[in-house]
Amino acid sequence: MHGRHQLTDAELAAAKYNFAQAKASLACENMHLTAEEEALFKRFEDERLPYEDCRRQLIAFSRSQRRAKAHAAE
Repeated sequence: MHGRHQLTDAELAAAKYNFAQAKASLACENMHLTAEEEALFKRFEDERLPYEDCRRQLIAFSRSQRRAKAHAAE
């Protein structure tokens, strides 16, 4: 966890609210998270990861997905 604190109850509630708002916004654009993406965000909540840790893991996940797509296209 890179020495950072876990989210407090209030911070976790805010993060859950923001995630719900982001999902609603994506749905308006007919975009939906995959089961794998949903599981990733669920794990963030379960582990109460702070923003910076989530951001790092999302970037790594995104890069991994792009590499997998690139290899599949070859």
